[in-house]
Amino acid sequence: MAKKKTTPRKTAPRKKPARRAAGQRFRVLLAALFVTGFLVLCLVVLGHLRQTWHSSHKTLPTPAVQAPAMGDVQLELDSMLWRAGISFDLLQIASEPGLLRYEVRAPLPDRKNLKELQRRLSKLSADLRVERRQPGGRLAIRYRQQLLFLIDFKPSKVAEPVPARPRMAIIMDDLGHEMRSAKSLIDIQLPVTFAILPYAAQATSVARLAHQHGYEVMLHIPMEPRGYPAIDPGPEALLQTMEPAELQSQLRKWLDGLPYVVGGNNHMGSRLTEQRDSMAAVLEVLQERGLFFVDSRTSAASVAVTEARRIGVPVTLRDVFLDNVREVPAIAREIRKLAGVARRRGSAVGICHPYPETLAALRQEAEFLREQGIEVVPVSQLLARGKGRTVGKGG
Repeated sequence: MAKKKTTPRKTAPRKKPARRAAGQRFRVLLAALFVTGFLVLCLVVLGHLRQTWHSSHKTLPTPAVQAPAMGDVQLELDSMLWRAGISFDLLQIASEPGLLRYEVRAPLPDRKNLKELQRRLSKLSADLRVERRQPGGRLAIRYRQQLLFLIDFKPSKVAEPVPARPRMAIIMDDLGHEMRSAKSLIDIQLPVTFAILPYAAQATSVARLAHQHGYEVMLHIPMEPRGYPAIDPGPEALLQTMEPAELQSQLRKWLDGLPYVVGGNNHMGSRLTEQRDSMAAVLEVLQERGLFFVDSRTSAASVAVTEARRIGVPVTLRDVFLDNVREVPAIAREIRKLAGVARRRGSAVGICHPYPETLAALRQEAEFLREQGIEVVPVSQLLARGKGRTVGKGG
């Protein structure tokens, strides 16, 4: 039997194991990169957490405590002197940077008054202290280590007059547009003076309401401001281009139309009150009707007071605008500032507007004014020779 001849089979080269090895190496490389990236990410996160932890455990700085306003401290000091029976005619006040010096020609107030002063100052700040610097002679008021007030008491041998009660007037401008604010003002029960715009829709009704409740009525006289006509004082306002006779005719028309008027003050008027001839024409009408004038002082160059004195019109001027900032705390501070002026000078005049914030601040501060011995009066009582009388139509 013949042997079968076998033909050797050709074997193809093995490529799969090589490819498999390359794939495995690539996967290992990817895994290594992933692990490395993961570790780097963990380190970054841990570093961030560590920084956050340290930041959260740092001692936070103590917020700065705002020092009390010098005006508030001075008001409490002046109140103590008044309660002790010391007239403000007996004071001399000198100002230095950050310090006020008082020289008082009266004995040092008793312990009761000094204790009450400390109590009131502590309400402003726990860091305010009253110190007696030497027996019978000197007080100091400090805020922490800072000296704010130095008060020297030097009794006089001459008998001193009985101190007069300080008085202040508050004029409410821009009334007459509606009745709500006028009624709210009456509810506060402070004798605020009503200054009514002659062209306002409810002007006559507001004037009658004020008169029925015993409040003083003024004509709030529209006058040309700087910036006119972009800044508009209202219809038929008194302008510097008008002849004296025209100014007087318009003013008489307003006075005839508004009942119970006893005086007037300027609405705007920063330009007209600087014009001597124009103001003379206005004031002559007030003089012939026995009315007074209050200069709202919308211009530092106003000639209203000098012209009024020359013509013989009783006159006074505004000391403080109470509501330039329409926020209750800010208006309350200005009311107390006005009270301080009244204490030091004997009297003061403030002007405000029928904003809700102003009415709220007046209501809030009414009791404070009574407590401090400040008498709120109609503005005519602060004139040297007030001639207030009713003109125009009756009620």
